[in-house]
Amino acid sequence: MTIDIPTSEPIELAALDSLPTLPVVAFQIGEVVHSRNASVQQVSDLLRSDPATSAKLLRLVNSPYFGIPGGVSDVARAIPFVGFHTLYQLVLSISVLDTLRIDAGGHDPRALWTHALTVATAAREIAEEIRFSDPGACFTAGLLHDMGKIALAKLAPARLAAAFETMRAEGVSLEVAELRHGLAPHDRIGSRLARQWKFPASLATPIEQHHAVHRIEVRERLAPHLRTLTEIIAAADHLSLACQATASPNRFDEDGELDAAELFGRNGLALSQRDALCDRTRTRLERSKVFLSLVE
Repeated sequence: MTIDIPTSEPIELAALDSLPTLPVVAFQIGEVVHSRNASVQQVSDLLRSDPATSAKLLRLVNSPYFGIPGGVSDVARAIPFVGFHTLYQLVLSISVLDTLRIDAGGHDPRALWTHALTVATAAREIAEEIRFSDPGACFTAGLLHDMGKIALAKLAPARLAAAFETMRAEGVSLEVAELRHGLAPHDRIGSRLARQWKFPASLATPIEQHHAVHRIEVRERLAPHLRTLTEIIAAADHLSLACQATASPNRFDEDGELDAAELFGRNGLALSQRDALCDRTRTRLERSKVFLSLVE
């Protein structure tokens, strides 16, 4: 349900309390997976308690994105192919997409999630290119990196639309436009939700810091693994714009940063690799579009 907040008052982070919580199964599977003694039986028993989530999970694991030979008809049979951590990330993604579902008449959810999916796909490509240890976590972090923006589209659609228009018309960052229209910055909202929903640091950190990781003081306080993961998401955000056929070479992204060379360079990439990464991202994106079926 869209919440009508008067335009004379700012959108406070406390407004997030009106959002539903994630399904219990997402928390339960997270606890089991992170306990280090997870079993197929435990996880499949938990998923059987939530048939709707199980059905969506099967739709994902049987998609071309995973390419499981012959497909599977039971979640338990999918686990050997995707692994516990990937399965948890999929359940978390399904739960967030359901919880942040946008009612008809507001922002186009497909457009918002298409950007998120493009970033997710680009993040996986970058992770594989630089041989990062967990490309799957990069995909999930990319998919959820802008969930604060999607929460704003659910809570205050008119103000967010005005913020987007200000960003386009005046060439300012989205953060400046958000504040001008009385909105809390979407990365802060995403960070608050990530803590509220007990996300692991591998997801919560890039959600919170993907717009700030270009600042040296932010990078220095992050553990090396989290710093690299967060920079991959930031680089994927840049790459997603380059991958859009309509993207102009001078288009501002949400940070207002035009030069991605330093960001790419810190991760062993050259801007000359961008076209090849874009080509691979577009190809893989076709196989990833099953995720968009979850918001239709």
